[in-house]
Amino acid sequence: MSFRSVFSGVSVWALACTPAAVGSDPAREAAVFEAVLRQQIKEHLDSAERARGAVVCLAIDPGGAPQSPPQVVMARFSGDAAVRRLAQCESRPKGAVELVSLRPAVLVTAGPIDWVADDEAHVSVKYFRNARQSALRKYRVVREQSGWFCLGPILLDGPA
Repeated sequence: MSFRSVFSGVSVWALACTPAAVGSDPAREAAVFEAVLRQQIKEHLDSAERARGAVVCLAIDPGGAPQSPPQVVMARFSGDAAVRRLAQCESRPKGAVELVSLRPAVLVTAGPIDWVADDEAHVSVKYFRNARQSALRKYRVVREQSGWFCLGPILLDGPA
């Protein structure tokens, strides 16, 4: 299954979710979302987290409201048994959990996308493990010859 065919469902989904998407390139947006979500999976599910059975629960916010990605998007992550849709998880006072198993979870929402250039985007990412381990950050995603890659968080720092 090709990248383009897997994400063709995202085109309709993204256009339906936000008026700002009119005139945009849904395939490009899908590739950016995939890049940032892949980076988040690596960031939050290291070997120690996987050993304790943690899962990551994904959502996409194209500019209206966070939603679980459609199955066509989740198919891109089907090789990772620790990846779930946001609807399969819940935030609780003691921390996020997968609803069925009550395994520890990290809730990750990517979006909206802020286009800096044709080949660069800044993507807002929220994550929640528990009240002490949660954040909202911006991540830099760039297009290189072989595709889109998330370079990591954008750190804003300056003189005091």
